[in-house]
Amino acid sequence: MKVLHINTMDEGGAAVACTRIHLGLLAKGIDSKILLLKKKRNISETYRFEIIKKSFLDKVFLKLKYIFIKNEARNKMLNMSVVEIFSYPTSAYNILNHPLYKEADIIQLNWVSGFLDEPSFFANNTKPVVWRMPDLYACGGGNHYEVGFPFNLYENELKANTEIRRKFLNGKNITFVPISNWVKQKAENSVLIADFPKKLIHNGLDFSIFKPIDKKVARELFNLPQDKPILLIGADKLNVPRKGLKIALEAIGKMNLKDYNIVIFGNVTFEIPEKFIYLGAVTDERLLPALYSAADYFLMTSIEEAFGQVTIEALACGVPVISFPNGGSVDIIKNNINGILAKDFTAEALVNAINLAFLTNFDSEIIIKDVKLRFNIIDKVKEYIELYKMVLNE
Repeated sequence: MKVLHINTMDEGGAAVACTRIHLGLLAKGIDSKILLLKKKRNISETYRFEIIKKSFLDKVFLKLKYIFIKNEARNKMLNMSVVEIFSYPTSAYNILNHPLYKEADIIQLNWVSGFLDEPSFFANNTKPVVWRMPDLYACGGGNHYEVGFPFNLYENELKANTEIRRKFLNGKNITFVPISNWVKQKAENSVLIADFPKKLIHNGLDFSIFKPIDKKVARELFNLPQDKPILLIGADKLNVPRKGLKIALEAIGKMNLKDYNIVIFGNVTFEIPEKFIYLGAVTDERLLPALYSAADYFLMTSIEEAFGQVTIEALACGVPVISFPNGGSVDIIKNNINGILAKDFTAEALVNAINLAFLTNFDSEIIIKDVKLRFNIIDKVKEYIELYKMVLNE
């Protein structure tokens, strides 16, 4: 069995999840490769895409088309700071002529925006497709999430893209893999993919990497104070409104937390209050277990999230998680056992959840045992292998 994963880049949350599946497949002896448009990391069996076209004019035409639609989207974004991303189904890149595509038995699409030219791919693809859904992009006409998205402004683009995708998706051999029940429900309600087969597979972790270390040592590594409990906040792109950091800061501002240290990591474009400890971006996965282990609680601030890998990463280090009831957290968090879910998405509800967490006696061993039972990458890879076999047999 030869599996080819298509992913736009090897950085970001979707790329991390894709890589974990890929490495897990390799560990099981499966011939797995990742084809990337943008490659920065040195990961086994990952390859950067080289443009291969039938003719120079074809290449120029598609490239100009790609530049045009990308600039059109960017021009709209300039006036819409609340929009995280908007994607078109077309691009200049045709993976069908690539040697890795030709040798593959099954194609797994992951986060493909700006890379996969969907019309040409689905018109000519002859292989079964598994489309993993790291967000809501596959459900509609270009938006990846819904909170804060200006649907009225993008009405024409959404309708046009939906009609384009409806035509080329019709009758195709595609199995969609939502990564949470929330994503699955959105997929089942989608006018585009409601009738396609779906298989829910959560993200998983390698617990040989994500495991607790001594708290004192962990704090020394990051030069964090030893005198108070730490409430940790973090994500790759905390500046995105969907990540909810400003609401979380509002909630914390309403509380008397002088007996706690608030530590924040991730990319932030606005100013963090001086009373908090800001570590900046932490991109080395090897450092993350130590960072989680330094904390006593992890605050998952997203108000909309397909899964939320930071949640299971923190739990794997024995740290209870406080979260808004976003899509992923609803699947992951068990109230009073491994964390606390806020009642709603307001600052007041988050204050109540934080206070309740501080009063709850969490058992780190139970937290770790539970996350290993439900989110082990070894088990998730087995589910993918079973899915591949089923799709190939069909």
